[in-house]
Amino acid sequence: MTVQTTFQLGTDTSTVLCTEDGRVVLEQELPLGTASLARQWMRYTPPTPLDIEHAIEQVEDVVMPLAAKLVRTDQLQLRGPGAALILQGVGAAPGAVLRWSLDDVEDLFNRLAMVSQGRPSGQEALPTEPQFYAAMVILRECLHHLRFAKVVVQAG
Repeated sequence: MTVQTTFQLGTDTSTVLCTEDGRVVLEQELPLGTASLARQWMRYTPPTPLDIEHAIEQVEDVVMPLAAKLVRTDQLQLRGPGAALILQGVGAAPGAVLRWSLDDVEDLFNRLAMVSQGRPSGQEALPTEPQFYAAMVILRECLHHLRFAKVVVQAG
């Protein structure tokens, strides 16, 4: 059995698509996107730790109910404008596909957290824009709460 879960990370809404042997077993739109999350919770550039904490809480509220509905697989496919934002933010070449473990995502998120706590952003060479932070919060919380060990990030 081949199972694939794709998270289409949009600007105002996102979609989760889970297929099993090419057949759609779950397709759900989520009221969650990089721009909408940034607009609602991330008022500063870079976002503050409190901004990030509020954003995490909102993402958890949206994502956690999905855990019981998904067919288990260890890898998430991240696509859409949010994936493109992440790829651009980490300096990936156009058309690049990144394969990250949960630890890789956590390391990147920790670097963003350090910048939000006052580390000079130039030391990390990462964007400080709220939408980039929002994309990373959404990705991190999806991996944690939906129990994915890996993610493939691709703009398409």
